[in-house]
This record gives sequence, C-alpha cells and structure tokens, in this order.
Amino acid sequence: MHIARFLILVLFISAMMRPAQAIAVEPEAKVSQKAWQISAGAGLIVAPAFTGAKTYNLLAVPDIRITYKDIFFANVKEGVGYAVINSDGWRVGPVLTYTFSRSEKDGGSPFRVAGGESTALQGLGDVPGTVLLGGFAEYSLKPYKVTLRLHKGITGHEGVAGESGISYGGVVTHNGPPLIYSVGPHVKFGDRTYTNAYWGISPEQSLRSGLERYHADGGITAYGVSAFALVPWTKTVSVSVVAGFDRLAPPVADSPLVRRRGAENQAFGGLFLSYGF
Repeated sequence: MHIARFLILVLFISAMMRPAQAIAVEPEAKVSQKAWQISAGAGLIVAPAFTGAKTYNLLAVPDIRITYKDIFFANVKEGVGYAVINSDGWRVGPVLTYTFSRSEKDGGSPFRVAGGESTALQGLGDVPGTVLLGGFAEYSLKPYKVTLRLHKGITGHEGVAGESGISYGGVVTHNGPPLIYSVGPHVKFGDRTYTNAYWGISPEQSLRSGLERYHADGGITAYGVSAFALVPWTKTVSVSVVAGFDRLAPPVADSPLVRRRGAENQAFGGLFLSYGF
C-alpha cells in the first residue's frame, strides 16, 4: 500500500475508534509546567535477547525525551510524533519510529552490555533495521487511558505491526515525593510480512539452521501486561521503574525458532535515572 494512503487510513481509523480499542502508555509525569520539556538519562533493562528467546541480556539504554505540551513528543521508545487532534481527551496523529536490526549472531541489540550470546538465530540471517511510519490514537478518561499504535515498515521488513491496550494510572502522595504509576494489559499484532520476517523459516533458512520450514500467519503475536512507576526525586531528577510480561501467541509461539530454541513466556524489567532541563 502506498505510504501516503496508508497514513491517511491509519489516522482515519484512529480518529473513529472507540475507547475500548486502544493501548497502555506511561503516565505523563510533569514535574514542570514549561511548554517545552527535555530530559536526558539512561537505564538498565533485563530483557530477552530477541522476541522469543529463552536467554536474557542486560541492556544499557539511553532515555532522552523531548515534549512540547501534549502536542509533540520524541523519545527512543515511542519515536517522533505529533498530535494533530488534541481535545476532549483525544490525541491522534502520525508517528515515525525505528526498530533496530536483529543479528543472527546473538540478536544484535546495540545496547547489550552483558549476557550470554544466543546461538538460536544461527542460519536464519539478519533482519535489517526498519523505519516505520504510522499513527497513534489515545483517549484519556482519568484514571484510564486507552491507545492504539499502528506502523508500516517503509524500509527493512516492510510489514505492518501494532499494539493496543488499556492502562490505569494515578499519583500516590504521602510523606516525601509523589509516586506516579501506570499498569495495564496490552495486545500486539502484525501482518504476515512482519511475522515471517522475524519468525518464519524459508526453505533456505531451514537448510542452514536445521529448523523445519514455517510460514507464519498474521494476527495477534503476543498479549501481556506492563507497569511503570516514577518518582520525581527533585525538581530535575527522577527515578523510574518499568516491568512487563508477554505470552507469545500462535503465529509466533508455533515457530520452530520459539518451540525448539526459545520460550513462549517473555519478561523484562528495568530501572532509569533521568535529569530534566
């Protein structure tokens, strides 16, 4: 599908969708009322070597965030987005993101600092880094927030992938700084181009890897729950914790890569320290 038509379709679907159809996101921790907010920091995350792996790595991940009111955002996790609709609890707009390449050597995360090298991907080749263009839509009805994200790869795998869910968030105040939190379920999905790029096994890959051939279907790829908590320690320094668990769905879990060399259960957890300017 032509990229321009795809983006228009994404924004139309996002604007028309009902609240029950969306995704969990982190709460907006505003320790400052400035229109522009910039923070820089880093964190340590323990996560699977790749989606479907049974081995885990320790990652040192940068955490750079730039926002302008509730209109513009740019960060490593969510990409760069702009809310063309921002009223009555709705935020809808285009977003540009990037997925790093997956190396058959060990998963190939550029942020890995520790953990054994996985041999599970040997013979399957590399999946190139992918620039994704898509859209997002959020609806907030405190303390709930629902969101949908949908992306189309314009380089790399060129597949369609997305995530939807709902979160419950709030602020706990006691003696000391407030605790800002969010928790909720999510569902991930993708088309056949996307699922086969990461979990399909072609005849050539089968010969090289020793795994049987597999053609993955599109649909739900995983479902799970994620949680986030942040403490603004000072006016400029904040500490946050993230954690999550996913259960891989049949299009991914039935792949010989996961059945024979990986695991259906995927978990992660991390700690971040950020400084706001």
